[in-house]
Amino acid sequence: MPDRRGWHLDKSVSVAHIGTTIGLIVGALWFFAGQDTRISNLELNIKHLQTERVSDQTRTEKKFDELRVDLRMINNKLDRLIESQSRER
Repeated sequence: MPDRRGWHLDKSVSVAHIGTTIGLIVGALWFFAGQDTRISNLELNIKHLQTERVSDQTRTEKKFDELRVDLRMINNKLDRLIESQSRER
């Protein structure tokens, strides 16, 4: 009489195993197809963010230049005011 306490391997394959394997393969393919779509969307978002960053940087530089001009004008006015007050003394 054979000893049944150890591992036993059956050479037959059940329909449930075949169905489960096919289901796993289909699920994996569906998952990877979704990943491709997500990666494409992320690439588009990155390009959009890069163009927005460039436009924001340009706008910021423009505002900085305007502030620089305003500060020069204020500095010139202060210089003239100081000169006029020093002449009065």
